[in-house]
Amino acid sequence: MKYETIKSIVLLILVVFSILLTWMLWTYQPNYDTLKESGNTVEEVSLGETKELSKIVRPERLFFHQGEKHYGTFDSFEIDQTMKELSLWGFSEFEDISDLVKNIPSFIYDKNALELIFPDIVPLKEYRSALQLPSNDIPKSNFDRIVIDLEPETREGGVVYFISSKEQEVLRAYVSASYINDFKERYLMDISANEKFALYEPINRESFTMLRKDPVKIALYKYLYLKIQTEKLRDALFSDPNLVSKNYSSFGEEYTDTTTLMSVNYETNTVSYLKTENVESGTTTKSENLLEKSIDFINSHGGWTDNYRYVEMDQSEQVILFRLYDLSGYPIFGDNGVSEILQIWNASEINKYYRSNFMLGSRVEATEITLPSGTNVLEQLTNVEGFDLDFLQDLTIGYHMSKDSQDVIFLEPAWYYKYNDEWKMVPSSEDGGIKHGLE
Repeated sequence: MKYETIKSIVLLILVVFSILLTWMLWTYQPNYDTLKESGNTVEEVSLGETKELSKIVRPERLFFHQGEKHYGTFDSFEIDQTMKELSLWGFSEFEDISDLVKNIPSFIYDKNALELIFPDIVPLKEYRSALQLPSNDIPKSNFDRIVIDLEPETREGGVVYFISSKEQEVLRAYVSASYINDFKERYLMDISANEKFALYEPINRESFTMLRKDPVKIALYKYLYLKIQTEKLRDALFSDPNLVSKNYSSFGEEYTDTTTLMSVNYETNTVSYLKTENVESGTTTKSENLLEKSIDFINSHGGWTDNYRYVEMDQSEQVILFRLYDLSGYPIFGDNGVSEILQIWNASEINKYYRSNFMLGSRVEATEITLPSGTNVLEQLTNVEGFDLDFLQDLTIGYHMSKDSQDVIFLEPAWYYKYNDEWKMVPSSEDGGIKHGLE
C-alpha cells in the first residue's frame, strides 16, 4: 500500500472520530441526581409559619368615638379590613404637635374619631411598609394609637394622628378628605347594624381605660395538645445540631454546644434557649430595628406555630414580647409565660429565647358563657383592699390557658387588668378563680 493511501485512511479515521466526539459532546446530558446529604450537612428546619411584620404587629382594639358615645370591637377581621384600607391612603406632611396637646385622652375623646389601639409602642419607621408610608417623610418616632379625625378640616385634606400614650407624643399627618368621608359613612352604618361593636365608656377624661358597659357572651374552647418534637427544636435553634450534646434533668432535657444551652421543661411546657458564652460589659447596643430583627429571628426557623402577636418592647433593655391570641382577637394568658414568646438581645445576636414547646391542635369543644360588664368588674376591683385606681392601666377580656392530664388545652375567658405594669386575672365571683391549673 502506498504511503499516500495510508495517510488518507488515517486522516479519514481521525475526521470520523472527531465528528463522533463532537456529536457526543453536543448530545451529552449530565445526570443531576439529588445528592444525598452527608452527615455533616445541616438541614434547614421549620417549626411552623413565617410571617411578615404586618401580621404580627397589629392593632388589638378599634374604638369609634362619637360625642358622648364610644363603640368598640376586638374583632380581628374588622380591624384587619380597616388597616388594609389605611394602607391605601397615602399619608404625607408628618408634623410633631405634642406641645399643642395638653391631655391626650381628652384630645381623642372630644373628637368624632376612630381609634386603633396597639398593645405597645411601635416604631413608625419599622411600620412603614405596613401602611405604605413614604420613605423620605417619616420622623423618628413611636406610636401605640392611630386616630382618624372623622371631621376633615377642609374638603381637600383630612387628618390622622399617630400617638404614643407612653411618651406623650402626637404626630399629625394628612390624607385626602375623600378617604375620611367614605370611611366615616361605612363605620356609621356598621356600628348601627353590627353586633361586633359594643358600647364602652372611659373611666374618666384623664385615662385611656375604656369599660364595656354590657355583659359579654363569649366562647370557652378546648383544643388538643400538640407537642413540638424536641429534636425539631434542637435542629431549628442550633447552628450545627451535630455538635450538640444531650443531658437529662429533673424537669426535662438539656441540649448544649460550646456557646448555647437549650432547656426543655416538661413541667411548665416551655423551652429556654440561652447563650452561655461570656459577653464583655459595655458591648450591648440598642438596636433601632429591634422589632424587625426579632420577627426575622423567629421567621428564620418558622417559629410562628400559633396566632402570636407583638405586645411589648423595652428598647433600653432590648427585650421584646409576643403573646398568643385567639382567632377572635382576644389575648391569651398562661402560667409560666406558656402563651408568650420572649426575646432578650445582646449586641447583634439573640441572648435569650423563651417559648412554649407545644401548639394548639384541633378544637374539640366550644361552649358559650357570659362575663359581667366592664363597669361591674371595675366596681368589684375597687372594693378590693389596697387597690388603687391610679395604678390601673388597662381592663380587658382575655383567655386563661391551661392543660389537663389528658393533654387537652383549655381556653377559659375571664376579665384581666393591667396594674402597675403587670397583668392579673380578675377572680371569678362564683369560685374565686380558674378551675384548671397547668399540669
